[in-house]
Amino acid sequence: MTFIFHPNLANKATVIDLPLCCVMLEDESQFPWFILVPRRPGCSKIMDLDLSDQWQLMQEIDLAQKVLWKKFNPVQINVAALGNQTPQLHIHIIARFTSDSAWPQTVWNHPIKKPYLVKEKESLISELSILLQGGCFEKR
Repeated sequence: MTFIFHPNLANKATVIDLPLCCVMLEDESQFPWFILVPRRPGCSKIMDLDLSDQWQLMQEIDLAQKVLWKKFNPVQINVAALGNQTPQLHIHIIARFTSDSAWPQTVWNHPIKKPYLVKEKESLISELSILLQGGCFEKR
C-alpha cells in the first residue's frame, strides 16, 4: 500500500519532513498551528502505528510543541488527533493565546479566518523548518 495524503491535507504547506511525520502549517495566522501526518499508509488512529512509530510520533509531537512554544510564547498548546472529517491519522498542535479571537473556545470552525500573507507564510515556514531541524529545546 502506498502512502498518499487525504484530499483535506493535500494542499497544506509542508514545513519539513521529520523521520515519521510530514509537518504541515495550517493557513491560519491567528492560531500558529502544525499538523503532523505520519507517512504510513492506512493509518487512521495512533494505535494503527506499530510501537516504534508510536514512540517516534510522541517525540515529534514533543518537538513540534516546543518549537511553537519557543517561537510564539503562547499561554497554552493544544494537541488533538481527530478523524471525524479527515480519516487519515493526523495530529493538530495549536498555539493558543488569551488574546486570540476564539479564546477560550476551540478553534474548530471558528468563523473568523485570517490566512497568512504569502511572504509572511514563506518566511514563517523557513524559520519553523530551521527550528524543527534544530530539534533540541530545554523544558519550560
